[in-house]
Amino acid sequence: MALSRFMQKLEVKPTDDEYESITTSRWGNRDVYPVAHDKRTYGVYAFVSYWGTCGICLSSWTIGSSLIGIGLTPGQAMASVTIGMLLASATAFLNGTPGAKHHLGYGMLARASFGLWGSYFCIMLNVFQSFVFYGTQMYFGGQAFVLILNALSHSFLTMKNTLPDSAGITTPGLIGFVLFICLYFPIIYFIPAHKIQKLLEVQVVVATATLLGIMAWAINMNGGSPGNLVSSQLKLTKAEVGFRVMQGITSVAGTYTGGTDRVSDWTRYGRSRHTSTPAILALFLTVILTALIGILSTSALIQVYGEAQWNPLLSLQSVQATTYTPACRAGTFFAGLGLLSVTVFVNYTQNCVSSGMDIAMLVPKYFSQRRGAIVFSILGVLAQPWRFLTGSATFITVLSSFGVFMSPAAAILIVDFWIIRGTKWNIPELYKPNGIYWFTFGVNWRAMLAYLIGMWPALPGFVAEVGGTEIAITWRRFYQISYFIGFIISGGLFWAFNLLSPVPGRGVQVDFDLDGTVVVVEGVEKEHGEGEGFGDEKGLEAFERKV
Repeated sequence: MALSRFMQKLEVKPTDDEYESITTSRWGNRDVYPVAHDKRTYGVYAFVSYWGTCGICLSSWTIGSSLIGIGLTPGQAMASVTIGMLLASATAFLNGTPGAKHHLGYGMLARASFGLWGSYFCIMLNVFQSFVFYGTQMYFGGQAFVLILNALSHSFLTMKNTLPDSAGITTPGLIGFVLFICLYFPIIYFIPAHKIQKLLEVQVVVATATLLGIMAWAINMNGGSPGNLVSSQLKLTKAEVGFRVMQGITSVAGTYTGGTDRVSDWTRYGRSRHTSTPAILALFLTVILTALIGILSTSALIQVYGEAQWNPLLSLQSVQATTYTPACRAGTFFAGLGLLSVTVFVNYTQNCVSSGMDIAMLVPKYFSQRRGAIVFSILGVLAQPWRFLTGSATFITVLSSFGVFMSPAAAILIVDFWIIRGTKWNIPELYKPNGIYWFTFGVNWRAMLAYLIGMWPALPGFVAEVGGTEIAITWRRFYQISYFIGFIISGGLFWAFNLLSPVPGRGVQVDFDLDGTVVVVEGVEKEHGEGEGFGDEKGLEAFERKV
């Protein structure tokens, strides 16, 4: 009895706001229902800032410079980044439209395609990817704090490491990591997603100035030259170069497809349907330009230090260790502040809050978006993220793996929304067990089968790459181009399965009107309750009491 009362207190409570007043159910709460009109606050510049925050960050810097670390020339690395971002930007438009049109998040896109229970599979894929990137950004944030503290205190700069090599991190690094957590947690707790856009607009300016400043410093360190932009640092055959370029494309596309798959979590806050579309150009341009800045800086520093240092935080810490002048301290201090700001907001938008939305979809009765973000943040720290960043080859391996798992899902979501359903959803049914999106025991077998068939060719190469084992070159090549294989096979098979076994509810739009009092079916209004359910019986009763 006491446990029952305690669990009841933990339930997410509805608010007085529009759709959010509907009673929480097993399949929905205030953060899972359509976004209320007063929270649709994002204009064009807000979305430019959102994508700018995604693009002007250390991940974009390192993804370009890491490609040099695996033997590509700067030109080949930029070609990989450009093609990869063309694919990711197209995915951003295709998967962002559901949120812009229906004001619903990624979880609903997954429910419509995979089923109410099947959507858990899609959502967990994104949560897993976010774990890696969340931890990576947390590590970057900790290193930014180290940079700042080094500039402020020579004692901190020379602090002895008391941790064993097996820890994978130094004592100063761990201190910086903990400080970043202390800074970051209050931000995700107190600032909701629909109010963060003003800070993002400032952040884009800070991030641009910081990364351009670092590039200028790197080139200046090399006597004003960006270094060798023609020759590779490694001796590779033409065939190996070709497949490493493809691996680079897969790395870039796979990395950003995870974020663009779930962009409906953010486009649902748009003021109108097309508010978010022009800003996609900002994603394409900022990632390419940031990667170029990283490539030029890395190329210049190779000439200075004799090795490819693909992480600017570590480059600046090396400078502090060898040139601890007042000018160096001032420059690295402000660079550290800028990089700290970059890391905070890219982690907020791309990893933490988005995963909070995902967790709210998984357990809506007990998890709001904010609760989910906090739990995700705590668990993400346990991933020991610094272990992903031991070298450029490791970093590329981690990124490439996402193409294996994300591209088949992206293809299925796109084909379902645009081709099978013609961009139309029966929104009340998305919250209804045994409705048209229930399919077979809550799972759409068409989506799951298409996903598995599209994913498996890359698995042997993935296992071999991660485990460091030998495997036939054919399987390794499949892994290197996994993004394309998964996308084409899964998307094509899903379309074919739907031709052979059509799903119910195709081409029919059922909506809640602006005031929440009527349902609009293909432009014809009818009173709520004529065969359309919203959530469970309690949710429907609460809705009918409201109207």
